Amino acid sequence: MPHVLFLRELTSNCNLARHLGYRHMKRLIYSICLLLSAFALNAKECTIFGRAGAGAGNVITLNMYDDYITYTEKKLAETITGDSGKFSITVDIEEIKWMFLRCENLYGFVFAEPGRKTEVFFPSRDPDVHVSTETNYEVPVTIFTTDSTDMNFLASDYNAQFLHFWGNADDTTSLDNYMYFVVGQSALVLDSFHRQMTRHYAWVKNPYFSQWMEYGFASLENATFQSERRTAQRYLIGKPIGYDNHSYMEFYNTFFKDYMYRWSMRKQGEGIYNAINNLVSYDSAMAAMRNLPYMYNDTIKELTLLKGLSELYYVVSYDPRNVIAVAQQVSIVSKISEHRQIARNIVTMFSKLRIGSAAPHFTGINMKEERIDPLEMYKGKYVYLFFYASWNVNSVNEMRYMADLQKKYGKSIMFVSISVDQDTNAWKKFLKANPKYNWLNLHYDFDSRTKDKYNLYGVPVGYIIDPDGNLFTSPADNPSGDLEYVMYRIQNPKKPPLIKPGDR
Repeated sequence: MPHVLFLRELTSNCNLARHLGYRHMKRLIYSICLLLSAFALNAKECTIFGRAGAGAGNVITLNMYDDYITYTEKKLAETITGDSGKFSITVDIEEIKWMFLRCENLYGFVFAEPGRKTEVFFPSRDPDVHVSTETNYEVPVTIFTTDSTDMNFLASDYNAQFLHFWGNADDTTSLDNYMYFVVGQSALVLDSFHRQMTRHYAWVKNPYFSQWMEYGFASLENATFQSERRTAQRYLIGKPIGYDNHSYMEFYNTFFKDYMYRWSMRKQGEGIYNAINNLVSYDSAMAAMRNLPYMYNDTIKELTLLKGLSELYYVVSYDPRNVIAVAQQVSIVSKISEHRQIARNIVTMFSKLRIGSAAPHFTGINMKEERIDPLEMYKGKYVYLFFYASWNVNSVNEMRYMADLQKKYGKSIMFVSISVDQDTNAWKKFLKANPKYNWLNLHYDFDSRTKDKYNLYGVPVGYIIDPDGNLFTSPADNPSGDLEYVMYRIQNPKKPPLIKPGDR
């Protein structure tokens, strides 16, 4: 409270300030404004600090989801762990955010609150559980707090209350409550739990927690086949949208899963297909949704359109280019900043590796530690990029087929394999043991941007780049699959297909 005392002191001396004259008074007011600004800035600071079990010298990042429709990850800050794995990351935030720490291929969640310092322990990799070095694993972050107003404390306390009510095997009441779910009579028990928790946390004045808890109940009701109309009346209609509250958005995403597609097949939504696939019109799509249930205003309607577009992209009957085009329109015309951001993320998510779009450039290192950009090196030619790992059985099998294809089509198509091995010695040993893989071999050199650019959520995966540097196939079929039909077409554009598609 020192700033409050300081301002009181200034107020009590206002008569003295009056005698100082206008110029001095102006300076005094300016100083107060600066002081208040400084306090406001400090109030936005959030610090996550503690220790990582992986030890010193590891990169640890603080991230959040840019939106909860595309789940686009946004890195806010990073640091390198010091002695004994100690680290500290500070960011400015306006309100409570659900964030996650990353260290290597592990990630764990924590609530970040403006004006708070939160101490955590981030566990190390357990080789018995986190078997693959290429797979991301969620781990429990230990949070040290005894402050009952801290969002992390409240969430942990609620989870304990939840387990006690539903899942404590030592409590026969809990077992009885669970049995209501087994026999499909959960509505009354859910209402009872809801009322009990509302009373228990009546003292909490944290609106984020209140919404987080409320939509935890909503997800429970939705998962236990309560009346859809009742759930909508209780949790959707007339309620504010919690764009940054992951509990609200988890409920929303589940409630509206496949909503656009399902209703486009019915009379009430028969104009949706035409609006997106033929008219390619945001306005027409919004108009086509006017008779759908729970579309009680334009805000929920527009958000549901975006949710639908993110799903319709994968529906065979919809042209993905038109889906992207409608999302692009939303990113321009929407009056809601959250919707414009979601729309931009949809466009980016589907466009960065869309057939015909520019292939992302990247660099890797060869066996001689030379840095090479393969797309620049083979500019003007067809390039087949194959991302793999030497420890991955499927990757190794596909490399054998790749060797056969390279012999047949290596004059027309430049073959490039890129290893994502965490152990470069294992990669080099693999290549030395297989000298027939004599095309350009690179290692991604631990550049996470390469993984992000090519959506390397798993390997093997391949892409063909055309002479103009654009994606020709994205992704390409595996060498053991239909890849040869594409390569044959590239090498023999004027000849009949290698085999009739219907005879494959």
